Amino acid sequence: MQNILRASDGKMSFYNIEQVKRALEALQLGIDPAKTILVAGTNGKGSTCATLQKLLQTVGKNVGFFSSPHLTKINERIKFNDEDISDEDFCEIFAIVQKKVQNFNLSPFEHLTLMAAQYFFAKKNIDFAIFEVGLGGSLDATNVIPHNTSIITRLGMDHESILGNHILEIAKNKLGIISHENRVFHSPFPGASVAELAQLIAKKFQAELVEAYPYDCIVDTAGKYPLFRLKTKWGDCALKLQGRRAAENTTLALTVFDHLIGGDTQQFLPALAEVNWPGRMEMINYKNRDVFLSGDHNPQGIQSLLDILQFYNFRNVHFVVGICADKKHSEMLQKLISCRNSYIYLTETPNKTLYLKDYEEVFQKLAKIVTENPLDALNAAIANTDDEDLVVVTGSLYLIGKIKALIASLRIPQ
Repeated sequence: MQNILRASDGKMSFYNIEQVKRALEALQLGIDPAKTILVAGTNGKGSTCATLQKLLQTVGKNVGFFSSPHLTKINERIKFNDEDISDEDFCEIFAIVQKKVQNFNLSPFEHLTLMAAQYFFAKKNIDFAIFEVGLGGSLDATNVIPHNTSIITRLGMDHESILGNHILEIAKNKLGIISHENRVFHSPFPGASVAELAQLIAKKFQAELVEAYPYDCIVDTAGKYPLFRLKTKWGDCALKLQGRRAAENTTLALTVFDHLIGGDTQQFLPALAEVNWPGRMEMINYKNRDVFLSGDHNPQGIQSLLDILQFYNFRNVHFVVGICADKKHSEMLQKLISCRNSYIYLTETPNKTLYLKDYEEVFQKLAKIVTENPLDALNAAIANTDDEDLVVVTGSLYLIGKIKALIASLRIPQ
């Protein structure tokens, strides 16, 4: 079933957007824009979507959620009420969509976007459908889905070869999801120039800009691992997601929820302790060691990881790292090395990898091990730790997915 759509994300065919529009029209879904929420940004899209999904479910809403990439199975990308689409439904929806759009030259990602729309609006009785933008915004396949609500998470530098080398260029692309009379919820913009650009775009489309509510993040470091609490205008609550980045993204989701649903938002705060978003400081046990999986894939993400780790008590931290070729790997590694008592273990990602030979010599010499096999790198890190150390796998969500799959395969009885 995994071979129905190849593993390639196919997010790069930006200039095919008119084709995707016509393909969506061919599905004749009659999408209600009031039910659709589109989420763009540099970091935090997934966790914001997952949090909003959880909050909407607490008030009995049926919620569809389309995300990318997947970690271990392609079904993860299309969810209904937090359940992955089944293999049977995946195959059925694939066949329906393929029959109607076979004359369009669509990438796998574009095809998956249309499959999600078909699943949510034709097969399921959804109240809300949340679409996470794959890359950028204005020319991403998800932007063809009619939507009244747009969300912009934290903006930063990423995918410069595609989106541009200046924050204004990147912001313009991501703000491109704003359409006529949208209500646009956003995290604080990085600087006055981006804020002015957002105002101009909002004015052009007669859209309303709504900044996320103020918040604070409270950290309890008394236990083995830190506990994060979010302080909101309604009171404070425990967070399952970690760090100030999680607090920011959660507050953005709460702001959207408050406007969409209204009422006594305070009573729904306990649901935030149940939000699950795998691969983001996700803790697993491997060889009797706690291992943290954190798919931070750009410098901004790595900095957020380091901001979280400052609240952890550890003697040494061992980073198993694999980075994609289109990322600022040198800056990412420099940040990791700057963490106190840190060691790196270099490996490769299963997709879009930066090959080991292409890392600068200084990083290869600093690494405790350099290996193409992610599990070998993790095993080496485990071998060098004791109970006072941390092991963190980071650099790419593709790497996180590969590690999870490899560990799962070891646990299957032969």
